[in-house]
Amino acid sequence: MIALLALVACGPSADDIAKAIASENPVMREDGAKIAQNYADEVVEQALVSVIADHDEKTRLNAIESLAEIEATTATGALVDRLNNDESPRVRRAAADALGRLQAKDAAPALILYVQGFQPSDREMLAGVWALGNIGAEGGLDAEVRKAVLSTLVTLRESSNDKFVRWQATSALRTLK
Repeated sequence: MIALLALVACGPSADDIAKAIASENPVMREDGAKIAQNYADEVVEQALVSVIADHDEKTRLNAIESLAEIEATTATGALVDRLNNDESPRVRRAAADALGRLQAKDAAPALILYVQGFQPSDREMLAGVWALGNIGAEGGLDAEVRKAVLSTLVTLRESSNDKFVRWQATSALRTLK
């Protein structure tokens, strides 16, 4: 009994999580992708990237959240792919949020296109607007990219009739360095 309690208290290994993520069982993949946010491990990160395009939306969402939580900066390319190509607005929004949390500067052009794909007062773009501000918060954006981010946010701030969109654009502008 004590050995069982010790095993439960210790939790699964990173390899166990990676196996769950790679499982043929969709519930195991979904759960593994969710639990993975507690495992900042290269094996887990690779497993998450491998299911980021899974056919199950919940698995994709869990994988994206976990990649952001473990600060998987090597997943930027896969996240940009989801931002650009996923059929689910929820997954695209989660990818925008994750890219912002990771401060993925090379994702700024994709985020600009994502934000520009909405009508000026569409709140669905808020994660992308926030992400643009957060990516530029530490500075270091290429001058041309920074200029494009500024132009996008200023245009959005001036053209939107939605107070939340204007507020988020203003907030993002305040954070740019």
